[in-house]
Amino acid sequence: MRKALLFVSLCVVLSASYVKGFPIGMQPNLWTKGTLPANHYVNISPISTPYGDGMSVNTVGYPGAFELYYDFFAYYDETFIVPPNGGILVSGYFSYNDATPQLERKYLAVYLLREDLSGYLVNATQVLNYAQGNQPGVWYYRSLVLSGLTPGERCRIAFGRGDLCDMDRKLEASWAAVEMASSRILEVPSNYPSIHQAIAAASAGDVIQVAAGTYFEHLVVNKDDLSVIGEGSGTTVVDAWIESELAAPAFNVTGKNVLLSGFMIKNSLLAEGIVAYGDGVRIMENDVSNCAIGVKMLCSDSRIVKNSVHGNLAGIWMSSDVENCTFNHNSLFNNTQHVYHQPPSQGVNNWNNGCEGNFWDNLTSIDNNYDGIVDSPYRINANNIDNYPLMSRYLCGDINHDGKVDIGDVARVSGTFGSYPGHPNWNPHADINEDEKIDIQDLARACACFGSHL
Repeated sequence: MRKALLFVSLCVVLSASYVKGFPIGMQPNLWTKGTLPANHYVNISPISTPYGDGMSVNTVGYPGAFELYYDFFAYYDETFIVPPNGGILVSGYFSYNDATPQLERKYLAVYLLREDLSGYLVNATQVLNYAQGNQPGVWYYRSLVLSGLTPGERCRIAFGRGDLCDMDRKLEASWAAVEMASSRILEVPSNYPSIHQAIAAASAGDVIQVAAGTYFEHLVVNKDDLSVIGEGSGTTVVDAWIESELAAPAFNVTGKNVLLSGFMIKNSLLAEGIVAYGDGVRIMENDVSNCAIGVKMLCSDSRIVKNSVHGNLAGIWMSSDVENCTFNHNSLFNNTQHVYHQPPSQGVNNWNNGCEGNFWDNLTSIDNNYDGIVDSPYRINANNIDNYPLMSRYLCGDINHDGKVDIGDVARVSGTFGSYPGHPNWNPHADINEDEKIDIQDLARACACFGSHL
């Protein structure tokens, strides 16, 4: 489940242009110096620069520098992810000094390392080069793009030398006011003890990844393009039962283009499990129960997909003018009222993806052609109809919607492998990730869900 949720976040929310940037922290405890081979390391220290606080690494007075293929490093401890355009913009002020003047090929380089430090995503990319006239000890502003990367890949940024010389070099490198136009992964609780603290520290475009556990919090997601992703709706719980805050929603989403996914949200007895104000919100793969209102929609152009909304007074509450939202693969059951529209309800929304809609437990289920779709539509109100209601609650990989994933479902995906809309073998029900092609990703998800049941 965690891998699937991460895939969702990386595919749908990251910026495709170099417009979002955030400063890299300049405290020594945010950087790691090399410790292998033994006794080879660099000194990391804060420095004062004309451009604010900065960082400095050097090998002067030390027995040697940690080398990965003859480069010395200080790498930033936080993890970054490559946006859909496959490029990361790095900008800031840099200075480099080599106290061994007789040697040539002296330049400062930026690197992208794999998250586990097993190798490079981007090898030495020159920032300063003496051969090109950059003077030692002088500060220069640089802005460069590290391109050709795989979208969604996780990496760390590092600075060091790129001169391929031995460890007895006496080197110094400094940088200040560095910004990266990319996205970070902020982990709870390993980086931040609470979801609230991670949201406070996040910048637009970041991904907050929340490990399994129970979090007694009421949260305001007030930043655009933010992803807040739990490890899974069965294991990552946001419990709103806090006596002093019973009238506050568990999640109050005020930012635009926010992704909220992978949580069990419960016990907001006098308020909402999720209330969404900002447009373009994606609420996906959550379990919302035991709330006055499960999901309250005050925004348009949003997606509410693959959620289980049950045991609430109102499952989904919508203001009268909400429009152009898509609801599909949601399971609504045991709610006093599944959908409430604030009168006069004027907004028109999509309640299916063109072939599959949602599960409603108050709809008589008759499926004469055994395609997993109820023969009669489900009418929400005069302007909103689910034309393809599901026979059973949504279960990933359950192609025929009979409440279990078995060999028949895997066979349906295999039998349409390689097809697309218009292809003679096309079956939209087998397009599990809804990208209009049936490929290895759909087959892998069906196989991963094999044996699961409601």
